[in-house]
Amino acid sequence: MSSVWKVYLAKLKRQDTKPSCVYKIGITSSSDALARLDYRGPNDSDSILINEEFNDIKVMNSTKRIYSRDRAEKIEKWIMDTIRVQKGDSYFHNWWESKKLSGITEMRLWDYDEVQVAYSLIELAKQEGLQEKTL
Repeated sequence: MSSVWKVYLAKLKRQDTKPSCVYKIGITSSSDALARLDYRGPNDSDSILINEEFNDIKVMNSTKRIYSRDRAEKIEKWIMDTIRVQKGDSYFHNWWESKKLSGITEMRLWDYDEVQVAYSLIELAKQEGLQEKTL
């Protein structure tokens, strides 16, 4: 049986280091999106875990775990590309970080309007997911 995945939006805050507040779009097969932020993947063996660098993390929105990994990655990419294109950026990640953080390419400086777009797109994905499940 293949695993099921979800897409999430998290707010990450830290003290004494800039930027102090960022957000992350991500995917996880865990029922708890916070568990992903406590995970070091096989390609991240020399990375700092997100929860080791950011002391205040909140999952703001997430889908249910109903997607294949491929579908979850496509939704994640769709959200990041929508925001990146709206801002005219070449990459989703938009700040320089001296530390190698696990999952940094899916993080972006906190911008209320961008977060609202991400939140709305996750809501849209939830509606789409319900429709896919009932078909």
